[in-house]
Amino acid sequence: MISPINRSHVSSLRRGSRRIKLISADIALSCNLSADTVWVVDNEVHVLDGVKLTIDDGARILILNGVVSSSRLQRAALIFDPGSMLSAVRFAVYAGSSQHRISRTSDNGGLWFLGTYAGGASDGIHVSKQPAQRPSLFRAVSITASHLGRKDTYVNTSKGREVDVGDDIDALKLIGVGPDEWQVSQLRSLHSADDGVDLTNSYIRLNRLEVRQPTEDGLNLSSSRIEIRRSLCLDVQKTSATDRDLFDFETDDGGSFVELPRGCWVRLNGVFGDQLFLSSQDMHPPLVADDNEEPYSFSGRLKSDAIVYSISRD
Repeated sequence: MISPINRSHVSSLRRGSRRIKLISADIALSCNLSADTVWVVDNEVHVLDGVKLTIDDGARILILNGVVSSSRLQRAALIFDPGSMLSAVRFAVYAGSSQHRISRTSDNGGLWFLGTYAGGASDGIHVSKQPAQRPSLFRAVSITASHLGRKDTYVNTSKGREVDVGDDIDALKLIGVGPDEWQVSQLRSLHSADDGVDLTNSYIRLNRLEVRQPTEDGLNLSSSRIEIRRSLCLDVQKTSATDRDLFDFETDDGGSFVELPRGCWVRLNGVFGDQLFLSSQDMHPPLVADDNEEPYSFSGRLKSDAIVYSISRD
């Protein structure tokens, strides 16, 4: 029996008729997030190794915007550590304002899933593959992420100019997650402050992936493979921003691949991406030269298998 979340992890508030609970410390005991409460993550919170977090169908989680000096990410984030477990049906994670309401501003550390399939690192979060380590297990029908992550740059008011902070805090990030660990059917990433979905040294399968209007790239793969069986929607509509692509692949530890089987419905709207290969009898060839900014669009059901990949270039 999984108990409600331990009181040592949370503090309770009320805003009118709404019940709000703040999650400020790592989750060290298996517990449940109920749908009748708004759960607000206001720190860098880890679901620890061996812990199972059950999230009720329709539950709402907010990740608070703003600087958190004690966090490695300098922001609040929800991070499933290697060996942790998720059990859910459908739930959504939103950016949260200081009034503990849904925010349409993205300035947080996002949602992370760390596996045991492979080692890897991104933005100060490291995963080391250990012999006989307990695998992670992430189960859900659908996860929606809205306005998660934060921009790579900020405006330095004292200097009066934009400064690059040199990191890449995306809405949804997976590091070292393997196909036996990932049992999530659908991912939706809406209005990410950086990339919509980022995989590092991971290999997963999905039925559906939807990314709409990220600040930067739609799908970023670093030496990773993703199979999308039923539908892929990447809406990264061309704007004045440059280097904002549908796909961005890196190959430091091996190739990156998006596999789309016959019958998959695909909708692509944006700049395809640099130095990539597309093998498809249905989708027309994109321009993939360096610094290309030519819009690419495709909508339809594939009559044959397709693959987008990069083996040796990023």
